[in-house]
Amino acid sequence: MLKFSQPNSQESAAGHLLILGCSDKCIENFNQAPALEVYDGPNYRVLRKFLRENGWPPGLMIKIISAKCGIIDATTLIKPYDERLDKETAKKMHPKVRDCLGSIGLPASVFINLNKDSLPAISCITTLFRRDTITESEGRGGEKLAAMKKWLHDLPNHTATVPSQKSNVHPLYFFPDWDDYVYEPFQTEETREDRRSDRRRYAHEIFGAKTPYDGLLFSLAQLQSGKGPLSRLKKKGTFDLQGDRRMPENMLLFGDPGAFSYIADSEPPITSEEAAYLYDKFGFNLGASVDHIPIPSITPEKRKERMDLTEKNAEQFLKICKGNKYQFVPVGSIQGVTIDDYVCYARRYIEMGYRCIALGGLVRRKDSEILKIVAAVREILQKHTRGIKENIWVHLFGVLRPDLQSSFQNLGVSSFDSASYLRKAWMSSDRNYLAPDGKGWYGTIRVPMSTSKAMRDAAKSQSISTEQLEELESQCLSNLDDFDGTPELKKKVLDSVDEYGPLLQRKGEGNHFKDEHEKLMSDQPWKKCKCPVCKNLGIQVVVFRGANRNRRRGFHNTWVFYHKLLHEKN
Repeated sequence: MLKFSQPNSQESAAGHLLILGCSDKCIENFNQAPALEVYDGPNYRVLRKFLRENGWPPGLMIKIISAKCGIIDATTLIKPYDERLDKETAKKMHPKVRDCLGSIGLPASVFINLNKDSLPAISCITTLFRRDTITESEGRGGEKLAAMKKWLHDLPNHTATVPSQKSNVHPLYFFPDWDDYVYEPFQTEETREDRRSDRRRYAHEIFGAKTPYDGLLFSLAQLQSGKGPLSRLKKKGTFDLQGDRRMPENMLLFGDPGAFSYIADSEPPITSEEAAYLYDKFGFNLGASVDHIPIPSITPEKRKERMDLTEKNAEQFLKICKGNKYQFVPVGSIQGVTIDDYVCYARRYIEMGYRCIALGGLVRRKDSEILKIVAAVREILQKHTRGIKENIWVHLFGVLRPDLQSSFQNLGVSSFDSASYLRKAWMSSDRNYLAPDGKGWYGTIRVPMSTSKAMRDAAKSQSISTEQLEELESQCLSNLDDFDGTPELKKKVLDSVDEYGPLLQRKGEGNHFKDEHEKLMSDQPWKKCKCPVCKNLGIQVVVFRGANRNRRRGFHNTWVFYHKLLHEKN
């Protein structure tokens, strides 16, 4: 039988506490990860599924009785281990468990899901919390799981949302916009006529209902640089950004000040008043406060000044937004150097009244550092959202990190932005095309322009005439157009491509693209992809040649990431 009691609602009680035992099973391929990910028993699978699908209920604290680590938070980073908790060890653990639980305060409800060997560790529980707030799972494994699942789903649970948000599914992905368009219809070789402005199409126009992002992120730095849609619209005297981008109504617009653009300046070139005004004028759904990145190259004192300035701007920004009754959601940007910096500022931002925060300055950090920061921030958010009706929206600026996506979702990251999958299409030397299942990368078939200076110089150094160069290029393009998958035409493509671009441009390095070309032509991954780009372009999507192809390949990469890696598992 299950002993189940309703939480007693009283003003002094706030938040909710889940106590779990460590699992016999650990996921061994982790180096270091949050405890809720390392343990892999049924309780943890149910918990992770709940958190991924529903987010973290405000004020929910999860404590784990660990054989190796004592009592820890679910967000504590640990390594897998092979050690079982017995009754004697649990008894010895009791004083530390009592002190830890005693520091929590008075939760509105407590759910305990422990085996018999772990129970001595919490023998103090009824002296710390009111009996009528405690539910202890009993019965067999399936009954315990069902009870815990019900308790979790009965918790008040809501994460801050944005007006017009198309779903409650997290995390949301914002695509940084810097005029990344292509021309439709696609032409293998474009003329000036093909590049007319009325033929420009953005990714959301090509993909339609299957657009691989939930919104666009624009940087106010475009106004300083004189480049990009914000600058262009302002010069025209119009501010209809959504109309200019021909965006669906349910797609979100996120504005940020563009801290990397003024990273070398002593102060940001834009004030909180200006940023808030522009966000409102352009019709953004979310707008971030003005931050300043504490770069390593300046003194510790200067870094502290930048962090404090970022906090001061956030406080001013929130007051300005409220005072002017702006309709966009203000996002408090946080900058830090240490983990404690991010934790401290996150707490202060909640006290200011922010319901959406963004962690900045993470782009150049290692995965392990980012994970520690996000885990620590999640723990502090849970402590400081007790009694609050909704949890805090957490955005990660410029951070995608495929290896951390699972952890980000388990730790309740609400959104992030990055253009890395787009830019890999042309910035990487051998990882340009993401396999349709998202499990690997391919290089590309490189057919550089014969008119480029690099190709002309390379040809001249080998006594190849301009006419011969153009003929080599033409043969490559012709063979690609004719390719039908047969071994004969595959060989023609490989021979012509390997004779032309790689040998001319990279003579000193040898033709190190040859093996990649062979694998690409053998696998023909574009035939397995369901995205509109691959269906339309065929083999042309893997040809490295000009922005019209390269950006489309970037669109494909983003589509696979979003639909296969980010959301398919959910």
